[in-house]
Amino acid sequence: MPIGELFLGALLAVLFERLASRELLNFARREGINKLLKKWEKMLISINQVLDDAEDKQLINNVGVKSWLEDLRNLAYDIEDLLDEFTTKSAEKKSKAKPCTSKVCFLLPSCDFILRPCAFMSDCKMRSKIKEMDGRLKDLTTQKDILNLKENNESRLAYRRQDKPLPTTSLPESYFISREDERRKILKLLTGEEDDRTCADLEVIPIVGMGGVGKTALVQQVYKEATENNYFDVQAWTCVSDDFDVVAITKTILQTTNTNFHSEDKDLNLLQIELKKNLTGKKFLVFLDDVWNENYEKWTTLLKPFQSGAKGSKIILTTRNSGVASLAGPTARPYDLKGLSQYACMTLFAFHALGVENFDHHPRLRVLGQKIVEKCKGLPLAVKTLASLLRDKVNPQDWKVVLNSKIWDLPKERNEILPALKLSYLHLPFHLRRCFAYCAIFPKDYEIEQDELIHWWIAEGLLEGRKEKNIWNAGLNYFDELVSRSLFQKSSINKSRFLMHDLVNDLAKLVAGTTYFSLEEFELEGNQNNASFARHASFIPTKHIVPERLKIYHQMKVLRSFISCRKESGNYDWFERPYLSQKVLCDLLSTWKYLRVLSLCHYQIREVPDSIGKLKHLRHLNLSYTKIETLPKSIVGLYNLEALMLQACQYLTKLPEGMEKLINLKFLDITNTPSLREMPMYISNLVGLEMLPKFLVGTQNGLRLNELKKLKDLKGELHIFDLHRVQEVGDAKEIDLVTKEGICRLTMQWSPDFEISRNEELEAEVLDFLHPHQNLETLVISYYGGLKFPSWLESPPCLNIVHLRLHGCCRAKTLPSLGQLSSLKELYIEGLNAICRIGSEFYGTDESPFPSLITLEFKELPLWEDWSHCVGIEEIGALFPRLEHLLIQNCPVLIGKLPSQLGSLTKLEVKSCPHMDALPSVMSLPSLKELTFRNCNEGVLKSLVNLTSLTSLVIEDVSEFTCLNHGFTSSLIRLEELYIKRCEKLTYLWQDRDVIQNLACLKRLVVDLCPKFMYFVAEEGDIELLGNLETICLSNCIKLEKLPSKMHTLYSLRDLSIENCSNLVSFPETGISTSMISLQIEGCNKLQHLARGLNVDPDELGSINTQGDKMSCLQSLKITSCHSLPAALFSGGIFLPITLKSLEIFHCQNVESLAQINLDCLQSIQGIEIGSCHKLRSLPQGLNTLSGLNSLRLSHLTALELECFPPLPPGISTFYLYSCPKIKSLPNQLHRLTSLKSLDIIGCESITRFPEGGLPPQLKRLWVIQCENMKQPVSEWLPPLTSLECLDIDGSVGGMGEEEDLVLLLPSSLLSLYIKDMGKVERLSGSLPPSLQYLNFCNCPKLRKLPLDGLPPSLEYLRIYRCGILEEQCRKGTGYYWPLIREIPQVSLSDGFYKSIT
Repeated sequence: MPIGELFLGALLAVLFERLASRELLNFARREGINKLLKKWEKMLISINQVLDDAEDKQLINNVGVKSWLEDLRNLAYDIEDLLDEFTTKSAEKKSKAKPCTSKVCFLLPSCDFILRPCAFMSDCKMRSKIKEMDGRLKDLTTQKDILNLKENNESRLAYRRQDKPLPTTSLPESYFISREDERRKILKLLTGEEDDRTCADLEVIPIVGMGGVGKTALVQQVYKEATENNYFDVQAWTCVSDDFDVVAITKTILQTTNTNFHSEDKDLNLLQIELKKNLTGKKFLVFLDDVWNENYEKWTTLLKPFQSGAKGSKIILTTRNSGVASLAGPTARPYDLKGLSQYACMTLFAFHALGVENFDHHPRLRVLGQKIVEKCKGLPLAVKTLASLLRDKVNPQDWKVVLNSKIWDLPKERNEILPALKLSYLHLPFHLRRCFAYCAIFPKDYEIEQDELIHWWIAEGLLEGRKEKNIWNAGLNYFDELVSRSLFQKSSINKSRFLMHDLVNDLAKLVAGTTYFSLEEFELEGNQNNASFARHASFIPTKHIVPERLKIYHQMKVLRSFISCRKESGNYDWFERPYLSQKVLCDLLSTWKYLRVLSLCHYQIREVPDSIGKLKHLRHLNLSYTKIETLPKSIVGLYNLEALMLQACQYLTKLPEGMEKLINLKFLDITNTPSLREMPMYISNLVGLEMLPKFLVGTQNGLRLNELKKLKDLKGELHIFDLHRVQEVGDAKEIDLVTKEGICRLTMQWSPDFEISRNEELEAEVLDFLHPHQNLETLVISYYGGLKFPSWLESPPCLNIVHLRLHGCCRAKTLPSLGQLSSLKELYIEGLNAICRIGSEFYGTDESPFPSLITLEFKELPLWEDWSHCVGIEEIGALFPRLEHLLIQNCPVLIGKLPSQLGSLTKLEVKSCPHMDALPSVMSLPSLKELTFRNCNEGVLKSLVNLTSLTSLVIEDVSEFTCLNHGFTSSLIRLEELYIKRCEKLTYLWQDRDVIQNLACLKRLVVDLCPKFMYFVAEEGDIELLGNLETICLSNCIKLEKLPSKMHTLYSLRDLSIENCSNLVSFPETGISTSMISLQIEGCNKLQHLARGLNVDPDELGSINTQGDKMSCLQSLKITSCHSLPAALFSGGIFLPITLKSLEIFHCQNVESLAQINLDCLQSIQGIEIGSCHKLRSLPQGLNTLSGLNSLRLSHLTALELECFPPLPPGISTFYLYSCPKIKSLPNQLHRLTSLKSLDIIGCESITRFPEGGLPPQLKRLWVIQCENMKQPVSEWLPPLTSLECLDIDGSVGGMGEEEDLVLLLPSSLLSLYIKDMGKVERLSGSLPPSLQYLNFCNCPKLRKLPLDGLPPSLEYLRIYRCGILEEQCRKGTGYYWPLIREIPQVSLSDGFYKSIT
């Protein structure tokens, strides 16, 4: 591996820090091994001195050196583990020590250990281990000399010179895939109109992106265009690279600007004076390519001569590091360059591999080319490099070799990817290298969560020894630096997560070597030779985890990290979360003696094995989103535990007693644990706690509020519950909340029950003493019972709150003067039942209250009557200057008005405020984009004018609203969505034609639950409708009898849905728009016929070219519960369009025949579903001619009588018959339907056997249930189904339920077996398929015996429901079959469908 062993330097650096730690040195002195550790340190230092030479020699395939490096790496890890055992013993003694309160103990906190002798070194195993490591270290030191490894030369560069890339030039690539958007944007930055910069305000434009993304190629094109168009008087290019030599850079630029100047032997002063002279008064453009320098002094020195240029002068620099870009100053505008599109990459790849821009002449290589390009993830350098390896090669085998190769396996002389990525690693400081290498644990495309990764770094000790006082902040800085260096990139799906480019992921794995293990790669490559060396491993869970998938992990005896990774972002639903049996987990944990990080979040774990208490090295335990109810008592013996993550453990009821013994615990995450109603006793002993998001106040000593006193390092979020239990105000004073500067989100919550005895004065005093630190950003006060809020809540110098929520404070009669909080951006006031008036006291004394407020919500204020915006009689002028979102909801007696000046408002919601005044004058809201108006006075709505920015309007439950008049709609020129709901008096939408003209941008129209709505427009006669409408939804409009006659002119209409319009009789005679893609009609009981004009008559198809405008685009037609439709549904000129893909008909009681459907034209149809049409007697003729049909589902067709089911098309893949009692046979030649994969026959009592020839052998899913007359023996039709994966069968089939012995000759391909309603079956005979994953028994009351040869190891889920005897034999711990089933991931019995007993 070319650079894998560079990681050793970072590993040894951490090891040196451990050897020098004060705690370890104290322990070593006590145990008498301090001299030994000093000797080890000296030997390791001598080894560290030769690492660079060792790397050079292993690069030229020196096998001896490579083996030496591997041995050294393994020994370094083993020594680190040994040192950790020392510190673990020390921590264990501290935890077990009796508390001492004397002054002597305070001065000598370790005296208990010093005075008491320890038997640690008398342990034979420990002495043997130390001796063995001492011998290994001596051997490595001796072998170092034998291998003739030399000490590092200080002048030696951090990487070999042959790896250093050639300097770039300004000449562009001969072939460049256009980045037109990026090129245009950068040119605009160069040549756009100037702002108010002076000549001295030189503009620097950094182009930032990861190595190989194409920064240089892009700016070469920009340089060329700038040159050709003479945008600048002077242009210069220099490749800076890693050596930021100010003299050399200045010389290069000077020689470009003045070819006659001889720069030899000139010092920097003369060079810069000459360069300044050449640039003075000129508009110049300078390109600095590949900049790595982060030294601000060097940067400012370089820029000195450039301040003399003319206005408009620019410097462009390219860099991988946004930290470099920040040197350009606060006014710089970094341009973040992303990867190429897949299409562009394919073009580039084809050119460099085949010499052309596409695969038209090599179609068999296209798929392989796409897969190779996908590996590159938009990186042009990778595309070009891999393509060059295939130059003029057209043998697919050559392409497969490249596809399956890793970057380090490519030919060195043609591999440009590795050196480019290697530079990014080599420029990392030592402290970041190991943190980066740790990321090798992630599978590709894994979305990294910042806090999670920092926790793992901390647990692995990768942040120890840093200068930062706060180790968490150090982790944040490390993470940000990896982002700034383009090694992490923000996810496009989840902005709070990050990704590693696949090639960066490969780089991390290359650096880390065999110490990191990914099951994903193991399952692809099958190489398990190095598993025993793994220190860190990831695992991607499936829904059910069988022991076989974890078998490889049992080889990892020295594993430190086991992380279960989910590739999907967001949270699993409960039923999707992975199952793992407790025994398998217990066996696994017993293997990992040195484990430090264990993450099993999102698992269906209900019980944690007691053996977890043996993991004495464990620092980080994550059981978030599991179903655990308690933790084992043994967990309090994990003296090294620093992080216990229990977020969203909804069933967790208590934490174990003795938690105070976890003296190293820093992070206890119990967010969203609603069942946890009591804190562990004496949590104040955990003085190092930094994360405690939830604290429940108790009344006993050890549970009271004052337990927070000693927790001075708390950070992030703190939610204090049950403050009504505080009995002494001194408890609140004692915790000194104002000094806890790390808390940025604080919730203070009392009981929501105001019926119980509440002490208003005590609660007010408690809140008064809970004054937070001024760093607080978010504050929530819930269910507070005092009459007024504390004075500190309105003190700007003491408080910089950004988000504030006052919730459920039922007795507070006035609001504090919140207008004075200058940083406040979001304010939520809800459930303050005693508030009657909001006025000047709310705004405070400032001339411009709420200067930063963006969101304001008032909800559930039942007594709020008056909202004044005045001081005295004068309205406040600059009220809410930045407000963007205003919500007023459920304020039933409010009669006040809205503030008159809300120029920044973009979203307004007024709901359930029926008495709110219409404004005395019109109110202009020019920035408003979204307006929701529900259950309010229509006059307020009409008073809103100048809504020129409005795009979404919701009007709901406005009793007096009858239509949209011209006055209101005159300014709705940008309205795109209109929702009208529960407006009882609405009879029509628009007053006249003029209104329609105003709504030219409307795309979506929804009218729902408007019982009097009859027309679209009040005027009689035909009028043009809204031409841009794309969606119309009309539902529950019982008076609607007809649709507009010109619906066919809605040329943009895509979706039309009409539901429960019971009086609608027909569609317009002129038909409906042919542009529609989806038509859904439901619950229109009087509808007598479908829309005409869906398509032209099939006889007219020959003239389609001349009448293209009549061609329908309809793809989906769904008709439900329309009981007046004719018996022959598609008669009388109703033609289905040739574009139709899906046809669904349900609950149409009069429909008797579908034989009129002309199937000749429906070659695009893919799915037909017909259900609950109880009079239907005939299906369309010629189903077998539908070449595109892949799914046919028929259900509850009780009148459909077929002696022989008509033939099906050869391409059908799904055929479903459910409750069709008069269908007597399945289609003949069923076995010839080679595409049929899924066949369900349920409740078809007249079917007695399968057709001659049997079933298609490639069938994958077969359900045969409730077919009591199907007497054909199963042995005749089941064995030939050699591809079957899912079988669902009951006792009615073949008389199986009448036998005591159930014998099924099951195909070996079967994955899922469901056996139900076998009334007399007692034994399951024969063998189960070796690949079976799901086994389900339902309603087999006499079943008592499973197969003699047991259950296959592949079994993931065993469900036994209403099989009483068998259930008893499978009971946990006591059942006969318990030993057989205890390793199955999920075993469910009748009393719990999703609950597993394993």
